[in-house]
Amino acid sequence: MSKKEDIIEINLEEKIQQDKRNKQNMKKGYQEKKQKLQAFTNDKHRNDNRNPGAIVDITNLHYSVTNDELKELAQQFGKIRRAQVEWDKMGRSLEQGYIEFFYVSDAKKAVESLNNTTIESLPMKAQLRDSTIRRGMFKR
Repeated sequence: MSKKEDIIEINLEEKIQQDKRNKQNMKKGYQEKKQKLQAFTNDKHRNDNRNPGAIVDITNLHYSVTNDELKELAQQFGKIRRAQVEWDKMGRSLEQGYIEFFYVSDAKKAVESLNNTTIESLPMKAQLRDSTIRRGMFKR
């Protein structure tokens, strides 16, 4: 064999090994994605009575309550997407906000627990927002 054929043969072997590694990495990546998807699906359907998505409106908040405090307060009831205190253009609290939960059952627990709970001697009001309003649809 000539030197040129030896180089071609070595390069071919390296190429075959590299292809095997790529296939293994692709398979591993596919399996990881499949596991993440399965975990998400299990979390989403972990209980039949949980419907996805709900918003709790909070009114009569004390002006000193921040977004982080509202989020921390809401996390004890379940998984949340966001918690937001509403502010005016001057940066003052409008003394209201909302908490968006992943599951309706968590939102209902929050409403039951937070309604008429006092913070800084103010009883805040918690109410489940109508889902048709959230989607921007009209009631029929």
